[in-house]
Amino acid sequence: MEACKAFDGNYWKTLFDSRIGKTTWPYWSDVWSKKEWVLPEIDSDDIVSGFEGNSNMCWAERFGKQLVNRLRKMARPVVGVGCALTRDTPAALSAYYASAGIPSIVFLPTNKISMAQLVQPIANGAFVLSLDTGFDGCIQLVTEVTAELPIYLANSLNSLRLERAEGQKTVAIEILQQFDWEVPD
Repeated sequence: MEACKAFDGNYWKTLFDSRIGKTTWPYWSDVWSKKEWVLPEIDSDDIVSGFEGNSNMCWAERFGKQLVNRLRKMARPVVGVGCALTRDTPAALSAYYASAGIPSIVFLPTNKISMAQLVQPIANGAFVLSLDTGFDGCIQLVTEVTAELPIYLANSLNSLRLERAEGQKTVAIEILQQFDWEVPD
Protein backbone atom coordinates (compact mmCIF):
# COMPACT_ATOMS: atom_id res chain seq x y z
CA MET A 1 0.00 0.00 0.00
CA GLU A 2 2.93 2.32 0.66
CA ALA A 3 4.15 1.86 -2.92
CA CYS A 4 0.68 2.73 -4.23
CA LYS A 5 0.58 5.91 -2.17
CA ALA A 6 4.10 7.01 -3.14
CA PHE A 7 3.12 7.99 -6.71
CA ASP A 8 -0.02 9.01 -8.56
CA GLY A 9 -1.96 6.82 -10.98
CA ASN A 10 -0.32 8.28 -14.09
CA TYR A 11 3.11 7.28 -12.79
CA TRP A 12 2.01 3.67 -12.34
CA LYS A 13 0.24 3.52 -15.71
CA THR A 14 3.33 4.87 -17.49
CA LEU A 15 5.66 2.50 -15.65
CA PHE A 16 3.55 -0.60 -16.25
CA ASP A 17 2.82 0.30 -19.88
CA SER A 18 6.54 0.76 -20.52
CA ARG A 19 7.14 -2.88 -19.60
CA ILE A 20 4.50 -4.51 -21.81
CA GLY A 21 5.99 -6.85 -24.37
CA LYS A 22 9.56 -6.27 -23.23
CA THR A 23 12.14 -8.99 -22.72
CA THR A 24 13.88 -7.28 -19.81
CA TRP A 25 14.18 -9.51 -16.76
CA PRO A 26 11.97 -9.88 -14.73
CA TYR A 27 9.48 -7.48 -16.29
CA TRP A 28 8.74 -9.75 -19.25
CA SER A 29 6.29 -11.53 -16.97
CA ASP A 30 2.93 -9.83 -16.66
CA VAL A 31 3.03 -10.65 -12.96
CA TRP A 32 6.54 -9.29 -12.36
CA SER A 33 6.01 -6.27 -14.61
CA LYS A 34 4.09 -5.00 -11.58
CA LYS A 35 6.83 -6.04 -9.16
CA GLU A 36 6.44 -2.89 -7.05
CA TRP A 37 2.90 -3.98 -6.22
CA VAL A 38 3.49 -7.73 -6.05
CA LEU A 39 6.61 -8.06 -3.93
CA PRO A 40 8.67 -4.85 -3.98
CA GLU A 41 11.37 -6.02 -1.58
CA ILE A 42 12.47 -9.07 -3.60
CA ASP A 43 15.70 -8.83 -5.55
CA SER A 44 15.23 -9.45 -9.28
CA ASP A 45 17.91 -12.18 -9.15
CA ASP A 46 15.71 -14.15 -6.73
CA ILE A 47 12.66 -14.22 -9.02
CA VAL A 48 11.67 -17.40 -10.82
CA SER A 49 9.46 -16.69 -13.80
CA GLY A 50 8.14 -18.39 -16.88
CA PHE A 51 6.66 -15.37 -18.68
CA GLU A 52 3.39 -15.68 -16.78
CA GLY A 53 0.42 -13.70 -17.96
CA ASN A 54 0.45 -11.51 -21.04
CA SER A 55 -2.46 -13.45 -22.51
CA ASN A 56 -3.78 -11.09 -25.11
CA MET A 57 -7.31 -9.85 -24.80
CA CYS A 58 -8.92 -9.02 -28.10
CA TRP A 59 -12.26 -7.77 -29.32
CA ALA A 60 -14.03 -10.68 -30.97
CA GLU A 61 -16.72 -8.57 -32.63
CA ARG A 62 -15.18 -8.80 -36.12
CA PHE A 63 -14.80 -12.56 -35.83
CA GLY A 64 -18.31 -12.86 -34.50
CA LYS A 65 -19.72 -10.96 -37.47
CA GLN A 66 -17.75 -13.13 -39.91
CA LEU A 67 -19.12 -16.26 -38.25
CA VAL A 68 -22.65 -14.88 -38.38
CA ASN A 69 -22.30 -14.09 -42.07
CA ARG A 70 -20.94 -17.56 -42.78
CA LEU A 71 -23.74 -19.25 -40.85
CA ARG A 72 -26.39 -17.18 -42.67
CA LYS A 73 -25.04 -18.34 -46.04
CA MET A 74 -25.41 -22.00 -45.13
CA ALA A 75 -28.16 -24.02 -46.79
CA ARG A 76 -30.09 -24.69 -43.58
CA PRO A 77 -31.02 -22.13 -40.92
CA VAL A 78 -28.91 -22.23 -37.76
CA VAL A 79 -30.22 -21.04 -34.40
CA GLY A 80 -27.12 -21.87 -32.37
CA VAL A 81 -23.83 -23.72 -32.20
CA GLY A 82 -22.81 -26.69 -30.12
CA CYS A 83 -19.62 -28.41 -29.07
CA ALA A 84 -18.27 -31.00 -26.70
CA LEU A 85 -15.37 -30.29 -24.38
CA THR A 86 -12.00 -30.41 -26.12
CA ARG A 87 -9.40 -28.47 -24.19
CA ASP A 88 -10.34 -24.79 -24.58
CA THR A 89 -12.94 -25.15 -27.34
CA PRO A 90 -15.99 -24.34 -25.16
CA ALA A 91 -14.42 -21.15 -23.78
CA ALA A 92 -13.42 -19.90 -27.22
CA LEU A 93 -16.64 -21.01 -28.89
CA SER A 94 -18.86 -19.39 -26.29
CA ALA A 95 -16.87 -16.13 -26.38
CA TYR A 96 -16.90 -15.79 -30.18
CA TYR A 97 -20.54 -16.70 -30.58
CA ALA A 98 -21.64 -14.55 -27.64
CA SER A 99 -20.05 -11.58 -29.41
CA ALA A 100 -22.04 -12.51 -32.50
CA GLY A 101 -25.29 -12.89 -30.58
CA ILE A 102 -25.58 -16.60 -31.39
CA PRO A 103 -26.53 -19.00 -28.59
CA SER A 104 -24.06 -21.77 -27.81
CA ILE A 105 -24.53 -25.16 -26.18
CA VAL A 106 -21.64 -26.99 -24.54
CA PHE A 107 -21.67 -30.70 -23.67
CA LEU A 108 -19.35 -31.54 -20.75
CA PRO A 109 -18.65 -34.84 -18.98
CA THR A 110 -19.72 -34.68 -15.31
CA ASN A 111 -16.88 -34.63 -12.76
CA LYS A 112 -14.18 -34.90 -15.44
CA ILE A 113 -13.40 -31.25 -16.09
CA SER A 114 -11.69 -28.42 -14.25
CA MET A 115 -13.58 -25.56 -12.66
CA ALA A 116 -12.16 -23.19 -15.32
CA GLN A 117 -13.48 -25.43 -18.10
CA LEU A 118 -16.92 -25.20 -16.50
CA VAL A 119 -16.93 -21.51 -15.57
CA GLN A 120 -15.64 -20.01 -18.83
CA PRO A 121 -18.49 -21.08 -21.12
CA ILE A 122 -21.05 -20.25 -18.43
CA ALA A 123 -19.52 -16.79 -18.03
CA ASN A 124 -19.90 -16.28 -21.79
CA GLY A 125 -23.59 -17.18 -21.63
CA ALA A 126 -23.42 -20.71 -23.03
CA PHE A 127 -26.05 -23.28 -22.13
CA VAL A 128 -23.93 -25.95 -20.44
CA LEU A 129 -25.02 -29.55 -20.19
CA SER A 130 -23.18 -31.72 -17.67
CA LEU A 131 -23.61 -35.31 -18.82
CA ASP A 132 -22.96 -38.61 -17.07
CA THR A 133 -20.61 -39.82 -19.78
CA GLY A 134 -17.05 -39.34 -20.94
CA PHE A 135 -15.69 -37.14 -23.70
CA ASP A 136 -16.55 -39.66 -26.44
CA GLY A 137 -20.14 -39.80 -25.18
CA CYS A 138 -20.36 -36.00 -25.28
CA ILE A 139 -19.05 -35.94 -28.85
CA GLN A 140 -21.58 -38.59 -29.87
CA LEU A 141 -24.46 -36.68 -28.28
CA VAL A 142 -23.53 -33.27 -29.70
CA THR A 143 -23.12 -34.86 -33.14
CA GLU A 144 -26.58 -36.43 -32.91
CA VAL A 145 -28.20 -33.22 -31.62
CA THR A 146 -26.64 -31.03 -34.30
CA ALA A 147 -27.68 -33.51 -37.00
CA GLU A 148 -31.32 -33.27 -35.93
CA LEU A 149 -31.66 -29.64 -34.86
CA PRO A 150 -30.65 -26.36 -36.53
CA ILE A 151 -27.51 -26.18 -34.37
CA TYR A 152 -24.09 -25.97 -36.03
CA LEU A 153 -21.47 -28.49 -34.86
CA ALA A 154 -18.36 -26.51 -33.91
CA ASN A 155 -16.06 -29.36 -32.94
CA SER A 156 -13.08 -30.52 -34.96
CA LEU A 157 -13.63 -30.56 -38.70
CA ASN A 158 -15.89 -27.78 -39.88
CA SER A 159 -15.58 -24.90 -42.31
CA LEU A 160 -15.42 -22.22 -39.62
CA ARG A 161 -12.55 -23.56 -37.55
CA LEU A 162 -8.95 -22.63 -38.18
CA GLU A 163 -6.98 -25.80 -37.72
CA ARG A 164 -4.63 -25.90 -34.77
CA ALA A 165 -1.55 -26.36 -36.99
CA GLU A 166 -2.17 -23.03 -38.71
CA GLY A 167 -2.21 -21.18 -35.40
CA GLN A 168 0.87 -23.01 -34.20
CA LYS A 169 2.88 -21.61 -37.11
CA THR A 170 2.85 -18.21 -35.40
CA VAL A 171 4.62 -19.56 -32.31
CA ALA A 172 8.04 -19.35 -33.98
CA ILE A 173 7.52 -15.66 -34.69
CA GLU A 174 6.35 -15.04 -31.13
CA ILE A 175 9.50 -16.73 -29.84
CA LEU A 176 11.70 -14.61 -32.10
CA GLN A 177 9.92 -11.46 -30.95
CA GLN A 178 10.45 -12.41 -27.34
CA PHE A 179 14.15 -12.85 -28.07
CA ASP A 180 14.24 -9.41 -29.71
CA TRP A 181 14.72 -11.16 -33.09
CA GLU A 182 18.08 -12.60 -31.97
CA VAL A 183 18.04 -16.33 -32.60
CA PRO A 184 19.73 -18.31 -29.80
CA ASP A 185 22.34 -20.96 -30.68
